[in-house]
Amino acid sequence: MFFRKITTKKNGKEYVYVKLIENYRQDGKVKQRVIANFGSVENLSAERINYLIASLRKLHNEIETQAKDPGTSVNVTSQANEIRRYLNNSPLKRAMVQLFGEQAYGVAEALTIKSLTAGEINKPVQEVCKNMGLIEATSLQFYNVMKVLGQDKAKDILLESRLPAAGGNDNIHKVGIIHIFKSIFEGNSFDVDMTGNIFMPQSYRKEIFLLVACDCQGVPVDFEYAEESRDVPGQLNVLVKRLKNQLSEIMIVLDEENLLNNTVLPVAKPVPVVPGEILASLKEGSVLKDNNLFFQVVRYSQLSEGKIKEIKAKLARVSAGLETIKADVLLGKLTKESNVRKKADSVIKSNQCEGLVTYSFNESDQSFSYSINEENLNQKKQAKFVTTWVISDAGVAELQFDNGLHVNTDRFRLITDQLNIPPINLYVDYHYSPEIISGHIQLEILKTQILNAMNTPYQGGEI
Repeated sequence: MFFRKITTKKNGKEYVYVKLIENYRQDGKVKQRVIANFGSVENLSAERINYLIASLRKLHNEIETQAKDPGTSVNVTSQANEIRRYLNNSPLKRAMVQLFGEQAYGVAEALTIKSLTAGEINKPVQEVCKNMGLIEATSLQFYNVMKVLGQDKAKDILLESRLPAAGGNDNIHKVGIIHIFKSIFEGNSFDVDMTGNIFMPQSYRKEIFLLVACDCQGVPVDFEYAEESRDVPGQLNVLVKRLKNQLSEIMIVLDEENLLNNTVLPVAKPVPVVPGEILASLKEGSVLKDNNLFFQVVRYSQLSEGKIKEIKAKLARVSAGLETIKADVLLGKLTKESNVRKKADSVIKSNQCEGLVTYSFNESDQSFSYSINEENLNQKKQAKFVTTWVISDAGVAELQFDNGLHVNTDRFRLITDQLNIPPINLYVDYHYSPEIISGHIQLEILKTQILNAMNTPYQGGEI
């Protein structure tokens, strides 16, 4: 398809029109036909053409998203119900009800479930939640919930809900971490045409400095962020003050961007080149040399949601195959251990799930069972990185890290807009105000908190 100017004459006057033309083949010949008429060229100003281009781009993105989005699957609905069951019996719900009230809690719950199960869907949050059967709410209601999540009172209330998992006063002799690094917040940049219609011609990206506090196990529990590097020390003081009110861990700072000079906390810097004799000793734990404490930091980078879904799909196929074997055992179609093992091994291997699924067959009572190795599954969802850091301070001799320090902060290096709604205000930095960006960061911590809780024993069972 292509555009063409068509010139016609009527009553001695010349008129120029713009039409969308399509080539097609008929009876072995290439012919042309008009697909759309855009009217007189006099009415197509530069501004209207730009608006047309932006509208077509938006329509293309919507069609592309719909083609990729299979809709709400049974698996997503099952995951949503599983998360809701966990929340209903967790300290987190009490904290969120305290924060939002009973009426707005349903919107906050839906936003949380949506971000966990369908965070990659690029559609307005109210539309996604409605399609998932979660809640019918307006875009403004979701926006206000996100804004409350980013306020200071939310940080205090939600931090308290994480203390039991963080160990509370049991960690008095353990080390917590504040990791400082660059992050990107991604959203949509909005514009308006001459008629007042909203369109989204380009993406919105904002670079920020993120300060993520992790407990002694490397699990994120709190945060602050700064838009300018000069504001990082002040935000660090705010974060430390709040943590000291509720946590008893010894805190150290991982200053990835080399932004700090003077602080009351031990500050570690990354080591670009590690001396060979120190590197060899680091395998046994931290190394103190010339008043410098060297140690290793283990980071886990979460795979993309698409890759994780591929793993889950393979596990679903394995489960289906093993259920079929289980049924054949019950019906007496499979009775010999060698045949059962041959079929089960084939199902697991063909879906590349070796090490993720274990099974057992008792030939005497003809019973077959299987289970998923959650620890191996969590490791498969992550990529592991090890770096060396140093604290240059004569007073660090009492700090010792036998197994290095672990931080789970890589998922915060890119924060994406989970609302995808029209602008509350046409000024984009108002639409993405500090409270809204903070709300998205808080939402990421909530997701981490929920995933960790659901992958570990809870109240005598396993979620």
